[in-house]
Amino acid sequence: MRKYKSQTLISMVGLAVGFTCFALAALWIRYEITFDSFHKNAGQLYVVYRPDARSQNGYTRTTSHLLAAHLKKTFPEIVNAVTFTHSKEAFIVEDTEIPVLTIRCDSSFLRMFDVKILEGNMDFLLPDGNDKIAITREKARQLYGDENPIGKTVSNIWNNRFTICAVVSGMSEKSNFDFDFIGRRWSRQYTMIELLPGTNFEAFEKKLYEHETDSELDNISKMKITPLTKMRYLDPDIEREVKFQHILIFAVSGLLVIVCALFNYLTLFMSRFRIRQKEMALRMVCGASGGSLLTMLSVEFLLTLLFAVALGCALMQWLHMPFLTLSEIQMDLTAIYRELLVYVGGVILVSLLVFWAILMVFRMRTPDVSIRRTNKKLFRKISVVAQLVISIGFAFCSIVILKQMYFLYHTDELGFSFKNRGTMVVMDRPEGSTEGLANHLRQIPEITEVTDIYGEVIFNLIPEYGMSNLKVSSWDNKFIDAEDIDMWECRVTPEIIDFYDFQLLAGEMLTDADPESMVLLNESAVKLFEWHDPVGKQFNEYTVKGVVRNVCNASLIVPAKPVCYAKHIPPVSRPPVVSNDGSDVVLFYIIKHRSIMFKYHEGMWASCREKIKQLVEQEHPNVARYLELYNTEEEYDKYLKSENALIKLLSFVSIICVLICVFGFVSLVTLACEERRKEIAVRKINGATSGDILSMFAKEYFLLLVVGAAIAFAAGYFIMQRWLEHYVARTSIPAWIYLSIICVLALVIALCVGWQVYRSSIENPAEVVKSE
Repeated sequence: MRKYKSQTLISMVGLAVGFTCFALAALWIRYEITFDSFHKNAGQLYVVYRPDARSQNGYTRTTSHLLAAHLKKTFPEIVNAVTFTHSKEAFIVEDTEIPVLTIRCDSSFLRMFDVKILEGNMDFLLPDGNDKIAITREKARQLYGDENPIGKTVSNIWNNRFTICAVVSGMSEKSNFDFDFIGRRWSRQYTMIELLPGTNFEAFEKKLYEHETDSELDNISKMKITPLTKMRYLDPDIEREVKFQHILIFAVSGLLVIVCALFNYLTLFMSRFRIRQKEMALRMVCGASGGSLLTMLSVEFLLTLLFAVALGCALMQWLHMPFLTLSEIQMDLTAIYRELLVYVGGVILVSLLVFWAILMVFRMRTPDVSIRRTNKKLFRKISVVAQLVISIGFAFCSIVILKQMYFLYHTDELGFSFKNRGTMVVMDRPEGSTEGLANHLRQIPEITEVTDIYGEVIFNLIPEYGMSNLKVSSWDNKFIDAEDIDMWECRVTPEIIDFYDFQLLAGEMLTDADPESMVLLNESAVKLFEWHDPVGKQFNEYTVKGVVRNVCNASLIVPAKPVCYAKHIPPVSRPPVVSNDGSDVVLFYIIKHRSIMFKYHEGMWASCREKIKQLVEQEHPNVARYLELYNTEEEYDKYLKSENALIKLLSFVSIICVLICVFGFVSLVTLACEERRKEIAVRKINGATSGDILSMFAKEYFLLLVVGAAIAFAAGYFIMQRWLEHYVARTSIPAWIYLSIICVLALVIALCVGWQVYRSSIENPAEVVKSE
């Protein structure tokens, strides 16, 4: 290890990086797949999904509040069923606004999830208990310390007040439906069922898929269920920093780095082993047994692995905080080390078994090699090719992903523009009007353009909201047996269309003079209607005035949904509903929203944001609580968070693999030159020049480079083509990527290898022969 310091060091670094990447990914995967696995009936809990053409994967878990009771009544396999709502809210607790998780449900939720009432009563679940709420013991301690929370009052930003009437047990471990408060159900609903133990999942899911509900439940059919324990990584609507598929790639990347580093180490070990054959023979003559030699070589290998583990722990000390932030795992460093050592221990055990197998092969072949001296170096060549395949494959995939990310930020195929744009959405409340807010924004020097939209329902592109469901039952050229069409309806103005730079493909854009019956369709809607010339066609009460390009403003891996862009309807002035007893207490207020879209100068977002916040606090303090400020570029970045994290990882891994490969080449050539010193000397005596000797080595290693590159490029192209197919807008894979990778790698290898061979070729052959 001391004699070959550089080779040993590069092997340790590669193994350390591989150990760290693999162990972190394995820890992350285990964290993801164990959500909700702690429930006593976890294997029987399933979430119900209904078809929804507008969702990412064609299904949504938002269902009717009547579905749970209907399913339990219809299917004898269902033991329990519950309809509930899970949401993030902002609560006002003792004049402080805090984010909380809330569950709105009925008593079935407590039975299915074994939630117990520790103190208080069940008034929060009664039909008339909408002003009651329960709090978990953990949240109560966090907010009130040792003080009894029962009787305390909390409110949300809508000024709905709730009295805490009970303390309940929360989720004991990580769950998709963790909560701080629990109350009577309302708003959006999810449906979950508990099946009888031993129920055939496939048979039941088939029955559920073929079942159709009645009109009271909107004639739902083709329902499916997902195990609660798999929901975390199968449901695309769950918000996450990194996609589960990318975590798997993370783990595979770590394993490949380990493989690359082990190939490098074992190749160098075998080359050095041949050089040390005389040493081994002398040790045997001096009384060393085969077991003692095996122990000596195993200790050398184990020391390399242990030093790599120590270096990996140092990397973990440096990386654990960013990792915990990215993965959202709640675990202390000691627990992380404990789990990592388990994963790394398994890898070390497998590596040691492989090492012993190679030693056994060597032990059987050593006499033959010693006598006949025939050595085709097959393993060495295979090892070099394997390292090249891994290194070039990583580099190729990283460049393609990077090129795709650049393409998604600069392409005009998204159907809209998002650069240097922001949106401010605020609720117009009785205690504070938003009138004049847009004019105040126009006075900010960083802002170049302002568009003000006001109404009960408003549309925004990024983040997406203000879209409603539109069921189309009649349209021109409809086939007799054609089913009704579901699509999105968005209420827009000509100013909104101009603000986002919608791209017109046919017909004309909407104008202020157009009637409300004139609409725009996107490409997906036209395709759904199967119209070849859509302009002027009619559906329901609408007439198509123009066709715009699909707007890819949601997930970039899901094709754009069919959308109808109709004219924005101005708000109707309606008085608030007051109590019947003649008092001035407002029971219900028709909430209106104001969406202010603005453009700003390049690079001025930070300054613009601060001035907007100051403006609102000074001029409109009563609406500051109900204001949401978005930067369109930042919201767009969220769609690519996982890809950006992946490219950083792959770039780092690519550099490590290339370094391992290059240093491995240098080490192999150095050892080969040492092995073949006498051969080189004899060739020089017979008239060979330094160039001839260099050419001899170059042919061998450049042939290996070509073979490795061919395999890596073929595999990389196949993998990346499948990966790119997931995106709505895709970049190409041009020839310069292949040429640049192979040329750069060939140049680096030529410089490193050429120097080592040149040093050997200029040695005095007489001195070499005498030393041999």
